[in-house]
Amino acid sequence: MVVRTVTREKANRAELQRGLLAGICALAACTPNAGSQTTDASAGFCVKPTSCSPDPGPQPVNCAAAEAGLEFAPFMLADFEEPGNDPNGNPAYIGEFMYSYTDATAQIYANGDNGLQFPAGYGPVATTANRCTSDDPNNPSHYVLHVTGGHVQVGSGGAGSIIGAPFLGWGGGLGVAMQHFAVDKNLCFDSQANYLPVSERSAFCEPDSAELPVRYAALDLSDWDGVAVWARRAPDSQPLLRVLVGNKYTDDDISYLTYVQDPNEPRYCERSRECACVNGKACNYWDAPGAGFVSGYYCGDPASDPLPGTISGAGVQATNSCNITQCNQVYPAYPGNGPDPQFGGRPCTPHAFRNGTQSSYCFNPASDPPPAEPDQGCGDHWTFPLHLTTEWQLFLVPFTTMSQQGWAKRWSFFDISTVSVVRLTWDAGWVDYWIDNLRFYRVRR
Repeated sequence: MVVRTVTREKANRAELQRGLLAGICALAACTPNAGSQTTDASAGFCVKPTSCSPDPGPQPVNCAAAEAGLEFAPFMLADFEEPGNDPNGNPAYIGEFMYSYTDATAQIYANGDNGLQFPAGYGPVATTANRCTSDDPNNPSHYVLHVTGGHVQVGSGGAGSIIGAPFLGWGGGLGVAMQHFAVDKNLCFDSQANYLPVSERSAFCEPDSAELPVRYAALDLSDWDGVAVWARRAPDSQPLLRVLVGNKYTDDDISYLTYVQDPNEPRYCERSRECACVNGKACNYWDAPGAGFVSGYYCGDPASDPLPGTISGAGVQATNSCNITQCNQVYPAYPGNGPDPQFGGRPCTPHAFRNGTQSSYCFNPASDPPPAEPDQGCGDHWTFPLHLTTEWQLFLVPFTTMSQQGWAKRWSFFDISTVSVVRLTWDAGWVDYWIDNLRFYRVRR
């Protein structure tokens, strides 16, 4: 597939009122509620419960030599050097704007220092590591992300135990939304949610002619070559890690923001919400399950299964709710806005697509259009696979090498002038990754 990099802009339309914009300006820093787990720090964490290949650790590499001839965007997508707090409120270094999501069949954990583990959630905790030969081996002060996946929590809260299990569905991922830099870091908007004048605006910002959701949630990467990331894996981890880049044509968030602005306005791609169980369980009503969760419909047997809740460990990720409980869920990226207006209050309705696949979705046949066909759906971002080894490597992914996978709406061009999200994703299986310095790069000019 030949991928062309071009810029396309739709005609300008009226701005959202400032009050609406202010209501959607900040992603919630949801606090994982599944509690921390402690492992044997001296032995390291073993991702598989019944067999373990010890991780001998990598050899430090000459990072300066690997990055010679390159220059990087002035903002780091994630370097894990941001001071913050772990989910227990203790000081820690975190991936400031990074979030995680999974297929709800297993959990993804961030491993901190002293053997502590936390659900990765939003702003995952980091751990010290020597990646470069320039790091002081006697005084580690550099932070990286160490995530392990393939865990299922049995029991509720921090009292539950962790048993090993691989991801069984499509896997999971880590992501960073560009709106944080446009809005939270004030590259494009001021603290009052006003779009900055051209003279004060970063070169990464969208033009005035762009729609407000695009100006708010996307950045122009036309002058940059691609995505760079340092990564390695532990011996028991699958080697595959994909880099994904989304833009206005494929991004769920921009589709959501456009719907919030005007449900009748055309969108670049369409969202749908499945309300059937995807974990092989039956959908049942759970009466007052407790542990911070309300009564409702969840996937599982109340008589024998663990308490329902957030499978992935934080409110920004998939839950095991179903039926109308799932339809009334918030949109994960904007939980403060209340139930997703496109699906909230709708019944869970069976539906069959043209290709013969069928399930149940949140829509009212009497008043809503049917769920969009898969070839109109959002989420099929441009991607390129990485094959990790047990040693640190700098991976460079040029935009020109990336393509869509073909499972949702497809486009004949890759518009890097409206980049909205960068993600690292994995497939079904075991996960034990080390990640650092996710950013945009270009060959030095």
